[in-house]
Amino acid sequence: MEIDYLFSWLKIRKSKPASRISPRTLTLLQSLLQDLKSKGKPYNFVGSSHSYNGIQLVDDNVAVIFDSNDLKNISYNYDTQEVTVEAAVTIEELKRFLRPLGRQLLSSGNFMKQRVIGALMTGTHGYGVENVIMADSITAITLLDEDGVPHTLTAKDDEDILKYVRVSLGYLGVVFSLTLKTKENEQFEVTQQIFPLSQFLEKLAEYGDKAHAMTMFPYSDRNDPYIGFISLEKLDRYKKPAPADMANALVTAVSWFIITVVWKLNAQLPFFQAFLQTLIGRFAPSVEPEVIVTSPDDLDYLYDYHPMLENERNPSIPRRILSSTYTAYNVAVFIPKSNLPELLSFLFDLAQKLKNTNPRQYFRNSIGVRYVGKSEKCALAGNYEQDSYSVDLFFSKTDLELAERVQDMIAEKFKIRPHWGKTILKPEVIENINPEALKEFSELREKYNPSNLLQPNLGGIKFHCV
Repeated sequence: MEIDYLFSWLKIRKSKPASRISPRTLTLLQSLLQDLKSKGKPYNFVGSSHSYNGIQLVDDNVAVIFDSNDLKNISYNYDTQEVTVEAAVTIEELKRFLRPLGRQLLSSGNFMKQRVIGALMTGTHGYGVENVIMADSITAITLLDEDGVPHTLTAKDDEDILKYVRVSLGYLGVVFSLTLKTKENEQFEVTQQIFPLSQFLEKLAEYGDKAHAMTMFPYSDRNDPYIGFISLEKLDRYKKPAPADMANALVTAVSWFIITVVWKLNAQLPFFQAFLQTLIGRFAPSVEPEVIVTSPDDLDYLYDYHPMLENERNPSIPRRILSSTYTAYNVAVFIPKSNLPELLSFLFDLAQKLKNTNPRQYFRNSIGVRYVGKSEKCALAGNYEQDSYSVDLFFSKTDLELAERVQDMIAEKFKIRPHWGKTILKPEVIENINPEALKEFSELREKYNPSNLLQPNLGGIKFHCV
């Protein structure tokens, strides 16, 4: 029988597994692990395939797909205010479960269809000051070793081990369930503004201690490019949120037609993105700061400040046109907070050099920057014990060579750490994580997976060789 390919996000990378299996229950999953071990078959686990670098793709492995509705149990503990989820639960399903309870996740990424376990195991993050890596909120993990034996690790009794398992990349064992802290639904006042790079340090001094994210448009001005800046401030008292804009079928259809046409132009004409950013530079000086109040029960306030999910409203044409989620290849890295001003200047200069050297070489969109603070609980997170920013760069889907070259140039000048689903994985990047953490991680792998049959894709990197 012909085996279908597995793909990364946007189908940029692919693999051909030896077979695909979707165990429906814990018992079947345990039996599968025992069978794979007895036959010596290598395997790896796949959630929603929301990685750019193909971390979940391995040729000739047995691909175990977590998509069974029987592995979607969610339970809430009213005493501890913690929630426990099984392997196939998505972020959106978890958020919808919590909303009637008046609870939220401590942080979240912006892709709602990710499996919760896949997102947390690869270090998915939002932005803010504390607990920004989603896995920071984990208080318990049930891990199956290669014999299918469950091991439940808790923050109370096993924190010295748990900090290596929270972000473990599918490398230690099969994570069957997670228990997470939750928080009361919160309301935020979001300030959006745009200013030139020359004002960045001034603005950072004003807003740097708040949750903030920014977007630099490197082609908006040849000398002083513009930055779109967003900061969030938690409200102590309820305020009326921004009005909901229910979707209208005709408006939605026309909007998507315009967005799709512009996306195609952007894909076919390398200079088109630069043209759009030039328009931003022309109108930016007249744009006044905007303040938006989020709804307390909004599912995705971190990245979409208006009530309801974006797909439940008329699409925003400017936002969609400038978005790269569905149109470009994304490389992301973590850098120390102190390096950000120098990095932004470096990337602006690099963007101009690329354009001037080869008329077809452009960054395919804006440069995204999110403040992610520091993690004390996830030893393999890019911000472990280091106050950090996550920096996102976007490239043509057909020019992965340029993406790798740019990452190498950044790595030569800055001590970057990996964003596990987006960084082009190389030893010199991974080694920037604490060497002791890598050593402890490798020893845990020997404990839970001594036969080395569980083999996720880490770019050929073997932690036990570090």
